[in-house]
Amino acid sequence: MPDRPPLAPPALSDIALRETLNLLGQVVASMSARIDQQGEQIEALARAVEKTRTAAKRTEQQTDPAAYARFIGTEVENALDGVLDQFAAAIRAIRSDHETTTARLKELEQAEEAAFERLRRDLDAAARWRRQVPWIWAGAVSTAIVLTAVFKGLV
Repeated sequence: MPDRPPLAPPALSDIALRETLNLLGQVVASMSARIDQQGEQIEALARAVEKTRTAAKRTEQQTDPAAYARFIGTEVENALDGVLDQFAAAIRAIRSDHETTTARLKELEQAEEAAFERLRRDLDAAARWRRQVPWIWAGAVSTAIVLTAVFKGLV
């Protein structure tokens, strides 16, 4: 009997066929539910990956040395602007006061020189007067002697 093909399995009854179809439907439904569940998990994983990527980009931007240096520079500049403006105003005031003081000092020096010159003239005049005092006394004494002699002669 080697020349004969093997016998086909007997045909399934309607009930067995229905049960088989029901089981296949349950398997398909179960597989569909699992595939849906895996799809949800894949979507959740994709969202997590996107959040991670976004966080990494933000971290990269925040740790960029050039951007961070610009940020620090801007903050320091903003913090120091008021102080530097006050220093500049103080420097301008000091320069103005210095110029005013210099001008007044020159005026005082000129006034001092003028006072010294007047004092020298007064001292020179006093010295001349002192040199003339003996002559004046001598003139006064001689005038007194002459007047005394003239009045005695008249009497």
